[in-house]
Amino acid sequence: MTRTETYRCTVERDDEGRVIALNVYATDLEGGERAVRVNGYRALHVAAGLHEILRDARLRGQDWTSGQPLTVDPQLGAHAELLLRAVKPLQRLDRITTVATGVAAMSREEAAYWHAQVTRRNGLRALRLLLAESSRR
Repeated sequence: MTRTETYRCTVERDDEGRVIALNVYATDLEGGERAVRVNGYRALHVAAGLHEILRDARLRGQDWTSGQPLTVDPQLGAHAELLLRAVKPLQRLDRITTVATGVAAMSREEAAYWHAQVTRRNGLRALRLLLAESSRR
């Protein structure tokens, strides 16, 4: 039996069905838990990127809109967590969009690499700079 991290994603919506918050919950191999939440205008501009990442999980539209937690495999969960962590502190809409689009477009291997790097000092900053540079070209 192999142990892996577990990931759950939730999409919170208002009464009119608009996305108001995105959450990724992770449980690591030692049982430690971490959560990343993006809400407000950030959530609106990151939802498409998260949906793009999670489409490989073969989710039905009903799963995406139900508000129930979505359990995803570790590779997709790490990619989703990277997306939310990368945009969480950003304020400017153009930067949020650039970073979200760049992270969502990453291959699974590239996302896994950056997911490991963001735990290091300046890892998220390096990722954001790389994505900002590549969008200028």
